[in-house]
Amino acid sequence: MAVVLLSFVVATLLLALPIFIALSFSSFFGVGVLTNTPPVVIAQRMFAGIDNFTLMAIPYFILASELMRAAGIADRLINLAKVLVGWLPGGLAAAGVIACVFFGAISGSSPATLAAVGSIMIVAMVRAGYSEYFSIGLMTTAGSLGIIIPPSITLIVYGAVTGTSIGQLFAAGFLPGFMIAGMLVVYCMIMGWWNGIPLDQRPTLKEIGIAFKRAALGLGLPVLLLGGIYSGIFTPTESAAVAVAYGLIVGVFVYRTIDMQSLVRILRDSGLISATLLLIVAGASALSWVLASQGLITKISSDILNLSDEPWIILLLFNLVLIVSGFFLDAVSAVIVLAPLMVNVTSAIGIDPVHFGIITLVNVELGMMTPPVGLNLFVACAITGKPLHRIAIAIVPSALIVLIGLVLVTYIPWISMTIPNMLYD
Repeated sequence: MAVVLLSFVVATLLLALPIFIALSFSSFFGVGVLTNTPPVVIAQRMFAGIDNFTLMAIPYFILASELMRAAGIADRLINLAKVLVGWLPGGLAAAGVIACVFFGAISGSSPATLAAVGSIMIVAMVRAGYSEYFSIGLMTTAGSLGIIIPPSITLIVYGAVTGTSIGQLFAAGFLPGFMIAGMLVVYCMIMGWWNGIPLDQRPTLKEIGIAFKRAALGLGLPVLLLGGIYSGIFTPTESAAVAVAYGLIVGVFVYRTIDMQSLVRILRDSGLISATLLLIVAGASALSWVLASQGLITKISSDILNLSDEPWIILLLFNLVLIVSGFFLDAVSAVIVLAPLMVNVTSAIGIDPVHFGIITLVNVELGMMTPPVGLNLFVACAITGKPLHRIAIAIVPSALIVLIGLVLVTYIPWISMTIPNMLYD
């Protein structure tokens, strides 16, 4: 049944059906054709899949990211990044990567990060002498860092479906995210030196201070959220509501860049994005329930452990499965459908669910950049006007760097577990 059901999912995706329709239709097919369960149960499981207090953080974080983007935070963060590293070889490109780290820590979303930072930095890099496709590939990859660096929407989904502490997951995302960003910065410096890109003038201490002052409110949001979570003042879900309030105050009363007309548009766009994402969560939750209710997750877990109980082999196998799934499923769907099965296996061989959560997130980060459903590719198409296949080729060098980061995160648990162990042990 597992083979038939998963084959049906792949077939519906290959027919270019929307992901929600593909997942939902597969769930109805699974219970209506392969079992005697009434199909109405699928509708009930869809509702149950999104009737989760933890998932309430998703629409709030989406709204907060839209508010901060409309407030003009991205411009200030980009200027700060330019001041910090713009005078180094490849400095402008490196500044784009660092700006993605900053904005990712505010938005928790890869597409939002790419849209906010990439739309500015790609044009600036091309004007500075960088290759157009290097610029597009780098920013598409760097934009995907928003999925790892806390507060991450996909980490919230992983924590909700596996029962893993979201606070620990947020803590675990820091070092891997910064490590991959650092590798991309080194890549930028090498390419800048190799292509003879002119260096910017070294900033004065006064200019650095001014840049920090202008970006202070943007940098203050992740400090407020994570400080509140780890001090116990509010939960991760409540922190999302705090982020919305913060974004409103900054955009409406401090920077005064958001008027009533803009606010209505932001609420509409955030509602559409949230509804789309939660529909996918509902469909994926129903499919995951079908697999679990028929005992397929337990059976598949047992079969995998019968193949090998060596952790490095299991992790290699799961990495391959997650990478391939990225060609067909978006990040949230892949996490909801595959994470419960995989965590069941990895926990049995002694791999911490927090560590495996970060492994999963780096894998789905790669999936954000792979056709045909890589969401960041479509965002890059929208902001550059370039065809999908050209952008897919452009991201290959920087995606290989993320792949190296995946290998390091997978087989060196220290990278993911150091900060959670410090905060929670």
